[in-house]
Amino acid sequence: MIYLTGDVHARIEGNWEQEAGGSELDAAIRYLEILKKHKIKTTLFMNGISLKEESEKVKKILEFDVELGGHTYNNFGRMSIFKSYFRRKFYGCIYGSRGYQNKDITKTKEEFEKMGLKMSSWRTHAFGSNEETFKILKENEVKFVSDFVGGERAHEENGIIHIPINIPVDQNTIAYGLLKPENKDVFASCTKGRISPDEWLDILKKRIIKNEKEKKNSVLLIHPETMKVLDNFKLFEKVAEFLSKYKTGKLSEFRTY
Repeated sequence: MIYLTGDVHARIEGNWEQEAGGSELDAAIRYLEILKKHKIKTTLFMNGISLKEESEKVKKILEFDVELGGHTYNNFGRMSIFKSYFRRKFYGCIYGSRGYQNKDITKTKEEFEKMGLKMSSWRTHAFGSNEETFKILKENEVKFVSDFVGGERAHEENGIIHIPINIPVDQNTIAYGLLKPENKDVFASCTKGRISPDEWLDILKKRIIKNEKEKKNSVLLIHPETMKVLDNFKLFEKVAEFLSKYKTGKLSEFRTY
């Protein structure tokens, strides 16, 4: 089974992708149009503030076969290097104190409910969660969380089903533009550094084929805005065509293989 997910953000100050590609909700609509053509289900994780301030675009998104999950209220608000360092040092994660997390998650859930939506799934912005996050999510009746990246299988812990991403993430792997030493950074999710779009697509295909043979679910994170900025969805068209060969599901439909 294939579980395709994407993250859709409200405005982030200084975000170069948004400056190049414009509204992430507009990108999400195009992303969903491509998936509709190939009959692929997806889960998009979205900020609570987007539901509040861009409700008409959210309503357009909901016309597609998509599930919306929570993605914090507004990307932690105005973030700085000092604020990030302080939170990591004193709270063990970028999401901050339990009080802040509780307020943020509750606020996000309220925006979902105002639109008649149940917030069953969640991904913390920048995977910035800790154990307190999961406790608060459980208190808010969230059951499916996708905050881990790696090869481990999905597992249930204290009432939360953790669904790790097990395919290299587009935004952390693909090089934008020409491959140069400076964009082959060590933080890429490929050991050789950033790679070309076609190399990433080849890895994606091989991993999914391997997972299917081994009866493992494949969980992907592909950002609508990244696909727009990269090549105006040309790569994503190829991805969708490949994924259409397999059965797909939304994260809240997750079952072991």
